[in-house]
Amino acid sequence: MSDTTDTLMTAASVAVADKTTRPAAAGGVSARDLVRLVQGLYFIFWGVLVTVVVGTQVLVSLWNRSFTEVFLAAGVVSILIGSLRLAQVKLERLQPALLGRLWERRARVILRLAMLLAYFGVLFFMWRGAVGSVYLQVNALAFVVAVIVYLIILSRTVAALAAGLGSDELAMESRLFNVGNVGLLLLPCLLALIYLAVMTVQHGTNLLVEFSILLSRLSLLVAMVFLLPLSLTLSVVWAAKDIALRRLAEIDLDRDPDRQEGSS
Repeated sequence: MSDTTDTLMTAASVAVADKTTRPAAAGGVSARDLVRLVQGLYFIFWGVLVTVVVGTQVLVSLWNRSFTEVFLAAGVVSILIGSLRLAQVKLERLQPALLGRLWERRARVILRLAMLLAYFGVLFFMWRGAVGSVYLQVNALAFVVAVIVYLIILSRTVAALAAGLGSDELAMESRLFNVGNVGLLLLPCLLALIYLAVMTVQHGTNLLVEFSILLSRLSLLVAMVFLLPLSLTLSVVWAAKDIALRRLAEIDLDRDPDRQEGSS
């Protein structure tokens, strides 16, 4: 009888030790990866918001330079840090395994786009000191397009993450909001660039100067239409961050039975 009791106690102690030494996971995601997800999404949320707001202000007030332009660099760096944190997250334990591979592909794409944003962001800032440079004009326009493409791929990445974390509703919202990104951001921007290119050739003016004039003439309603897909994309990013935080809270409760009993 004592041998049986000792065997059971030994097995229980091994199970407890194994549980404390192995990284806890919720839904196939380890606590370390959940922390990276929260950090990455948090950096991306504020980085995208600051980059879009300051970048738009730079284009509208083309000739009035101010200290706020410094925050453009902070926004781009924040996007780069957040994208790097997302690329470090490994979701190979997700079921089905296809979701894990899909997440890894999109996280790598997000990181590459963030690196392009950092490159074009430097040239966009340099263009402010040499507005007439054709080379810097092209790169500054590429920065605008890269921001829009980043938002589109970000929505697709959040959709894959939400599906992996078990939030099918958020995954569906991300896909639907991405349609708004394409319809209200990418297509109008491309059409505006084609129109401005034609106007520049005809009048012999500066392409980005014409673009800034066009932006300054936008009515409040049109501006709100353009801001709608941005706000929707940021909302799903924030919701995905909250889901990751809840998963971390579940792991914390599993590790502390006393807190679990108190919460129940």
